Amino acid sequence: MQRRQLLKYTALLLLTGLPQRGFSARYPQRIATPDRGGTQTLLALGVLPTVSVGSDFYNEMGTTPFLPAGIPDAGDPSEPNLELLKHYQVELIVTVTISPIIQRQLQRVAPVIALDIYRDSGDAFAQACDETRRLAARIGRPDAAERYIQDLNNHIAAAANNLRAVRQRKVMVAGLSSDGRHMTVYGRKSIMSGVLAQMGFEDGWQGSTNNFGFTNAGIESLASYDDITLLVMDYGEDTRAARRVLHASPLWRLLPVVKQRRVLMIPRFEIFGGLPLAAEFTDKLQDALLRPVYL
Repeated sequence: MQRRQLLKYTALLLLTGLPQRGFSARYPQRIATPDRGGTQTLLALGVLPTVSVGSDFYNEMGTTPFLPAGIPDAGDPSEPNLELLKHYQVELIVTVTISPIIQRQLQRVAPVIALDIYRDSGDAFAQACDETRRLAARIGRPDAAERYIQDLNNHIAAAANNLRAVRQRKVMVAGLSSDGRHMTVYGRKSIMSGVLAQMGFEDGWQGSTNNFGFTNAGIESLASYDDITLLVMDYGEDTRAARRVLHASPLWRLLPVVKQRRVLMIPRFEIFGGLPLAAEFTDKLQDALLRPVYL
């Protein structure tokens, strides 16, 4: 699959700077995406960025759609390379997570569309759909957005059907600190929470979250949750270090979610992404519940 994707996008790369199919000269042709969320959203619309976040940085999180190597690298998202963006004469810059301060710097090069997915109103899944449509309209590809959203909804519905026999319907998603005492919980206002609702599950975290849908908490806070499945993001060595500490902890062994063997591993993914994050999480949730790997 990745080979076919690579061939497809390599062909598109050769056309970078020329009008892509479905484009009109009145729409921006040369688009930069200096963070993961903007990159995956543009790719989902069938458009290859002229300049993007680095492919290694993008792909190491398993982010989809696949981003081929060879596209000019915009640099670290916290400090994009303005000279490079000017060199490639970008006409539009698309971002999800880059700060307003950096956005103002980027505006010296080209207009910026900041996809407003994560905000206080909370429903990040619905907002990601709306913002994907807004970007598609800006670049002249509204039909591509509608096709993608319809395909995504069908994909989520199919996964929900596959999981209909799962009895435990409350799910909490978290990443563990290497010290084994703290965790970052991804709950309401996250795209993952919206996907859970779409699939007939319930976000297990009952506490508040910030606008990006996460909060930090102590492991001991899990003591009050006796009816959840905990999905632990696999962050490599940090997660392995946390597991070593926790497996030696009497407190950990007494937690209801641990005693009931409901702590499952889930591969890492871009948790602050655009709408394609919903498809990623759908697949990973389905795999975790149907083919569990225990912490």
